[in-house]
Amino acid sequence: MPPLSVDDLILDPNDYAAVRRDRRAHAIALRRLRRVGVGDLISIEFENEETLRYQAQEMIYVERVTEESAAAEEIEVYTRLVPSGHTLTATMLIEITDQASVRDELARLDGVHESVALKVGPTVVPAREIPPPEEGSSAHTVSVHFLAFDLPEAAAHALAAGVPAWLVIDHPAYTAEAELSSATKALLAGDLGS
Repeated sequence: MPPLSVDDLILDPNDYAAVRRDRRAHAIALRRLRRVGVGDLISIEFENEETLRYQAQEMIYVERVTEESAAAEEIEVYTRLVPSGHTLTATMLIEITDQASVRDELARLDGVHESVALKVGPTVVPAREIPPPEEGSSAHTVSVHFLAFDLPEAAAHALAAGVPAWLVIDHPAYTAEAELSSATKALLAGDLGS
């Protein structure tokens, strides 16, 4: 059975509305543990089956999808982002609050999604972009990018063992790093083991 399935979703909008508040509260708490702020503008949220299932559920609710075939297409989009084996996946969010400066800031940060790495002990694992379905990698930086970190086996074991780990961004216009908490590393180790 695939990690994400239409069978896991509530297609009736009224049925989902009845449980949405509780699901949202749970998702916010889960995402808080998986979110790492890297500098003052960028956050990286590590994904897993549960976070992606919630996101798919929200999309079909907001878009009023009630047909299984359309829900299956939504699931297919999110299935690409499920971590597996030695690969962690994440959503990179560029959080620009001043709407008037969004275009200029994104131009200044052009290519920042190609400048992200996960450092586990001495091993540096560059992120690779997971492009949207039927598209290539983004030519320009947008406010949301999906990333994958393909960890060598030794780095995956080191992460599971609790070795210090950091997210690092080394871009001409944006340089920052953030150490992963023990709780986040434990969650990521679980993602690799699933």
